[in-house]
Amino acid sequence: MQLTSRSLGPVTVLAPASPLVVATAPAFLRQARLLLAPVGDPLVAVDLSDVRRIDSSGYAALVAFTRHIQRRGGEVCLVGLDPEARLLLEIMQLHLLFDVCDDLPSAVDTLTAARAAAPVGPRRLLGRIRLRTAPLERRAAS
Repeated sequence: MQLTSRSLGPVTVLAPASPLVVATAPAFLRQARLLLAPVGDPLVAVDLSDVRRIDSSGYAALVAFTRHIQRRGGEVCLVGLDPEARLLLEIMQLHLLFDVCDDLPSAVDTLTAARAAAPVGPRRLLGRIRLRTAPLERRAAS
C-alpha cells in the first residue's frame, strides 16, 4: 500500500495510490495512523481521486480511521470519490458518517469550518451524528 502525505495549511492530505480492498485496507489503516501519530487534533483530507476501487473492507478501514481521528479531537473529509464509489457510500448509508468534498480546496474549507464550529461540550462521535443526551444507565435486574 502506497500512501503519501502532505500539508495544505492546517490540513493533512493523505493520498492512497492503490485500491482500498480486503488485501490493502489493513495496511492503509496502519500507515495512516502512523503518519498522523505526532499530529495533535488532526484535520485530515483523504484524497481518493487515484483510488479506482473501494470494497466493504476499504470502507471499514475508512470508518475505523475516522473514529480514531475523531477520538483524538480531529476531523476527516473524503475527497475525490469517483461516481461508483460515491454511490456505494450512499447505498451503505456511510455518507451520514463522512464529510465528502469534490476537491481539496473545499475539503480545507469544510475541515477548518468544522474546527471553528466544534462544540465545547460533548465531542463529535461519528460524522454528523452528535451525542445529544446523556447515555442510558444500566439497571440491575432484581
